[in-house]
Amino acid sequence: DADELKKVFGDEHVEYDASEWSGQSRSLFDAMLSSANIRHIWQGASLIASASDEEAIDLLIDEVAGAATPALEIGRERAVYAVGEWSAAMQTSLADTLAVAGIPYEWDENGDLVIYSEDEGRVDAILDDMPDPDDEELQEDDGQDAHEVLAGIWDASGVLAKRPNDAESVVKLAGLVEDLERVGLPFGFESAVWRDLVSKSVAVRDMLEATDEDEQVVADDADLQEACKALHQQLRGFV
Repeated sequence: DADELKKVFGDEHVEYDASEWSGQSRSLFDAMLSSANIRHIWQGASLIASASDEEAIDLLIDEVAGAATPALEIGRERAVYAVGEWSAAMQTSLADTLAVAGIPYEWDENGDLVIYSEDEGRVDAILDDMPDPDDEELQEDDGQDAHEVLAGIWDASGVLAKRPNDAESVVKLAGLVEDLERVGLPFGFESAVWRDLVSKSVAVRDMLEATDEDEQVVADDADLQEACKALHQQLRGFV
């Protein structure tokens, strides 16, 4: 009630309606809010937070919207494929193939794939052509578990937040992010949280490796430092 909200958020709070978002988008948004240490509560599909955090929340909403797939239409029969424990690389490959094929989809709160039932045949054919997710070579992570990889990325990003041109740390981070992409969903991680960590790490790796020769947008040192600092802070709670 109003008194409880006042106790939690003070005199002013803001409310966001996320009822039209997919389950995956809401889970990702919640994970990003928690990573940013923004106090919030959910009432059904509505998010409530302090008015003082409104600007930061708006920026996160823009980020989620840019990465989100539209929610499937309500009322149409759906099918679910249990791919939530696949590695990020495998899930990305699947998503890219679905997009090229023009097949609507979304990820549920468990990271599983949801499609319209009428597309099952096409999706089955796509999955048949993909590598076996249980293949030990695909799951191989150079002997390092997920927490060790995250700790290494946390360490390297901390150095790069201060010295973005530190060659040793750039190489270290790039190699560890490659390992991270091959790791399936680790025990104890929510799918949305894990996918967000991987995507943020990949984004920083790509910024560091961008070159003019590849006709990519090359970030300046200030942008690189800011991105590495943000990644370092986000990973702090997992190492």
